[in-house]
Amino acid sequence: MEVTAPEPDAQDRRAWAALHWSGRVGPAGFMRLVARFGSAMAVIEASARDLAAPSLRLTEGQIQAIGEQVPRRLEGIEDEIGSLEADAISVVCSFEADYPAMMRDARNPPPVICVSGEVTDADRYGLAIVGTREPTEEGRRVARELAQACARREITVVSGLARGIDTAAHRGAIEAGGRTIAVLGSGVRHIHPKRNIRLAASIARRGAVISEVAPEANPTGARLMARNRLTSALARGVLAVESTLCGGTLQTAHDAWKQARLVFACDWQGEKPQAEGTHALIAEGAEPILGPDAIDVIEHLLRTHGSSPPKQPGLF
Repeated sequence: MEVTAPEPDAQDRRAWAALHWSGRVGPAGFMRLVARFGSAMAVIEASARDLAAPSLRLTEGQIQAIGEQVPRRLEGIEDEIGSLEADAISVVCSFEADYPAMMRDARNPPPVICVSGEVTDADRYGLAIVGTREPTEEGRRVARELAQACARREITVVSGLARGIDTAAHRGAIEAGGRTIAVLGSGVRHIHPKRNIRLAASIARRGAVISEVAPEANPTGARLMARNRLTSALARGVLAVESTLCGGTLQTAHDAWKQARLVFACDWQGEKPQAEGTHALIAEGAEPILGPDAIDVIEHLLRTHGSSPPKQPGLF
């Protein structure tokens, strides 16, 4: 089969949503399919034999999902998207103009996202404030105060809505009247953790809540880890407040380096498990931060840093 070059005006967002949400393929596999067949609708209409081409690297389960589950999803996709839009949730495809530009710097940018709220030009100078779900009181305080300082300087705070440092950062930005963006590891209809449902609503009014998975999708370990690359992509820099040597904080920082973003880490004095990860990042080259008073340095570096991330394969 000849590989075709997809054209944006040939794409159908309904087919993209149905394929992405029910096709059981990740972003890289999705884009490989669209590049091969020319459009998401052509993928859905393809035969099982064509989908089994070795170069597409699909499993039997994925071929079955594309042949059976995706067409069923497509039948009701207009009503589903309409229901989301009625709740002020936008469905945005990567070929559309309102897809967040900075998200394209992520490793394997999601082909479809759901956005509650809005990503604007004001968010181009963002700082991702991330850390452990089990912070010390000092770590929680520093995250909140740094987020407040960002808000006063019109720096958008990006984080992952998790309990602990993420929650403190989002709340700090909102308390100071700033903008904040939350990246979910679940669907927009399934806010995780549940204790942050009201916080997510507040974030949508002061920024955006973004998900790359189907609206009703449950959180999983893989989805929570995958969202880290989007958290770092949506900011000019990442600040690790507290972190152990395990978990998503270090991955977010490493994704940031790969995306040519700045990486900061709190340089805690003394020994505590929550400082092991930040000390490791500093040893790898992260800028050491000694507390909220460092916001002037952070702001200067964010506003003067010119990121040149590795080029992604361009399909459109």
